[in-house]
Amino acid sequence: MRCIDPVKFGALCWPDMVLYDKQREILYSLRDNDETVVVAGNGLGKDFITAKGAIWFFTSRRPARVVTTSVQGGQLEDVLWGEMRRFIETSKYPLPFRYNHLHIRHLRPDGTLDARSLLTGKVVNKGESLLGYHLEAEGDIPRTLLIFDEASGIDDSVYNTGATWAHRILMIGNPFPCENFFRRFVKEGDIPRKSGVGFHRKVIRIRAEDSPNVQLGFDEKRAGKEPSNRILIPGLLSYAEYVKRRALWSPMRQSISLDGEFYEGAEVLLHPLDWLNAAERRADALGHPRKAQGRVTMGIDAAEGGDSTVFVVCDEAGILELESLKTRDTSVIMGLTIAKAQRWNVKPQDIYFDAGGGGKQHADYLRSRGWNVKTVAFGGAVTPQIKTARFNSLTQRVDQSEERYVYKNRRAEMYGLLRRALDPGEGGDFALPACYGELRRQLELMPLRYDPEGRLHLPSKNKRSATSTEQCLVDIIGHSPDEADALVLANFGQWQKSHRVQLVSA
Repeated sequence: MRCIDPVKFGALCWPDMVLYDKQREILYSLRDNDETVVVAGNGLGKDFITAKGAIWFFTSRRPARVVTTSVQGGQLEDVLWGEMRRFIETSKYPLPFRYNHLHIRHLRPDGTLDARSLLTGKVVNKGESLLGYHLEAEGDIPRTLLIFDEASGIDDSVYNTGATWAHRILMIGNPFPCENFFRRFVKEGDIPRKSGVGFHRKVIRIRAEDSPNVQLGFDEKRAGKEPSNRILIPGLLSYAEYVKRRALWSPMRQSISLDGEFYEGAEVLLHPLDWLNAAERRADALGHPRKAQGRVTMGIDAAEGGDSTVFVVCDEAGILELESLKTRDTSVIMGLTIAKAQRWNVKPQDIYFDAGGGGKQHADYLRSRGWNVKTVAFGGAVTPQIKTARFNSLTQRVDQSEERYVYKNRRAEMYGLLRRALDPGEGGDFALPACYGELRRQLELMPLRYDPEGRLHLPSKNKRSATSTEQCLVDIIGHSPDEADALVLANFGQWQKSHRVQLVSA
């Protein structure tokens, strides 16, 4: 099946799937322009159109090579490739593919595989090479496509190697705080080809107001009608949800998730970007991976619901290792805990589990086998030793003559201690390897908040415990901050050891 028009191809294979203007614009830009940069809010069909564009490109020429990339394995496999699997399974006409876990090959008419054609998915980290996918163009037909999914988290080095062979590049994602090629290209805007025909780079911005569901609500209001909240395209942001987000979300979150804009306001972050950049430079100087320096601790945030279980190992200098996997199996978690402890020489009493979710269960299982690991309740009381009459940069709102706790609860305490470890004004020298892009994103989005008593606090993790006027962390970040939670557990262990504080497990 060959079809040069991507919109007609979609209508032919999936006649019940409706595209809106911005999605059609992306597909035609993918066909006509060298590079397409799409910056978009949430709930606007990014993964849907990315998957459709990848399948169209791969189907419409032979041979062809399409590489989809992300810094998150879950985003790549479950979300983007979940959409592609759905397209393949629901196509009105059978697509000539052989599918095998993040690999798709063309099938020849005789049923054999075309070795030159490949559609694949790849998780990329800083310094990752994307070489080896070169394929010569034939005439004016581009045969290689490189897709950067969640492009705000992808390093320049990955883009630079991919740009040496890709005939077409699609960069798409939310405008999360970043200083990489994605932000630069968005700021630079459209770059016409020297020939005057088409664009070398085309920038497309999708705002919440571009959703036909939201547009309908506005149209009804302008006509003097009560918005019906009718859904024209399932899966896209609704008018009712749009109004709710405008009312409740912070300016930063509205800018990122509704307006498709990189936030330029004055809202203060718990972990400022320049601190995180400095932490990455320190990690680069130390090298990664590297040998441990001094005492070693491990933080484990066990999966709850659809979350991931995350292991973070830290030494006195910073992060040694981070691993995230989707499992709630106690035997698997116990095995990995012991293996990592043996690899890094972590003593059982220096292993910290989140007491919530399944963490206590896993910890109890290890204890029953002689491993005296610790559990920490994020919602618990602040460590009694953390008192001060002289408040540092974390809070200037409290009367310094009065002794109080600096933090509202244990979660705020642990994140506050990580902030101190990053703060150059406090002598912070924490090293954060740049390869952990999802961790970096979670830290970037953590807001700096104080309660009425001047204590640092974090918004509630989920909607169940959030107040009616406070946005929860899951909404701010987009999902549970599992990587960040595991990190602050490990760093909390470092702080306890350096201050000789004894923790009684929750």
